[in-house]
Amino acid sequence: MEAKSLEGFSPERIPVRQIVVTLDEAGMRLDRFIRHHTPGVPPALVQRWLRTGQSRLNGKRAAGSERLEAGQTIRLPPFETRAPARPEAHTPPEWAMRILRDAILWRDPALLIVNKPPGLPVHGGSGQEWGVVDAMRLLLEREGQGEVPELCHRLDKETSGCLVLALNKMTARQMSAAFKSKEVDKEYWAWVAGTPQPPTGIIAQPLLKGATRGGERMVVAAVHGLSARTRYQLLEQHAGFSLVAAYPDTGRTHQIRVHLQWLGHPVAGDEKYGHPEVNRQLRALGIHRMTLHARRIGFVHPATGRRLEIEAPLDAAFTRMQQRVATPQPAVTQPSHEKSVPDSRFRYGTKPDGSFRSGSGGRRPAGRTPPAKSECRGSDPDQPPPGSKPPRR
Repeated sequence: MEAKSLEGFSPERIPVRQIVVTLDEAGMRLDRFIRHHTPGVPPALVQRWLRTGQSRLNGKRAAGSERLEAGQTIRLPPFETRAPARPEAHTPPEWAMRILRDAILWRDPALLIVNKPPGLPVHGGSGQEWGVVDAMRLLLEREGQGEVPELCHRLDKETSGCLVLALNKMTARQMSAAFKSKEVDKEYWAWVAGTPQPPTGIIAQPLLKGATRGGERMVVAAVHGLSARTRYQLLEQHAGFSLVAAYPDTGRTHQIRVHLQWLGHPVAGDEKYGHPEVNRQLRALGIHRMTLHARRIGFVHPATGRRLEIEAPLDAAFTRMQQRVATPQPAVTQPSHEKSVPDSRFRYGTKPDGSFRSGSGGRRPAGRTPPAKSECRGSDPDQPPPGSKPPRR
């Protein structure tokens, strides 16, 4: 039944419906499909339906990011039709509109890439009345544009940096396939507690979603979790903190944050996975955000076939971190041959052995390249670094 074909029902309340996905709707995100068929329902309510299982895909719970296939059946719960399409309480504020308008890094008929500020959710739901995607939709509406932006991936609320949105269904499907097949290169920068050892490596710890600690749902490193892989590289050393580049080869929830925590060097300012003392030191420096930034993203443009590389500038708080910490020590260029041993201790101000070079001052260090996906094994528990000798017994 189409969303506009509601004859015979009360104009105040629509009963439970089962809607079959058509060929034209194949490739749509589940949450957008539901919004399309439930006019007048706020996006936050749609997210609640998905979280609580009131809306289901082929009789099972599914995430709003799930891409649909023709012939699948979507359950829609009862809903009121008198709710306005965009309640005033859920309209993005004007200050957010101004910030996001200035944060656009790339825009063409197919793609929109913004430098997401920290503290803004990507979409409404879970207590959030609106998100970046809602603000961008309203922004395009005001400009008289017909495009309806769709999220191609996610960033945590407290993470800043490159966020990609598609402006049509075809691009959304192509970008979704690119992310799924690992054809998108991502680079994150993070300030972490202490100095990771070795300075370059791979963290290949499986991650389990939904674990509970102290009543809070979290992601944890667990042998029976889903495979996850993050390459990292030390960029700068400071007294107590270091700047690290992280390259996630998989896209698990909170992957970089949990992997760096497992390594013993949590992201500074991370209230969920970080260390309270580290976060207290950060606040004393005047930094009140989680210092994780999606610095760069690269992929083949689905419309032009040309390589697109986008870099998101660092915000004032992120760069101020470098100014507030002690005089930087030069970063290590050669990885240590000693395997990192994760524990609960934070090695503040550790000065590793090896050759040195000057720090980058917040810019990409000259000549720096990411750790090779197939060569670097610094923190992989199953493989030693290349060229290393077996330890003496």
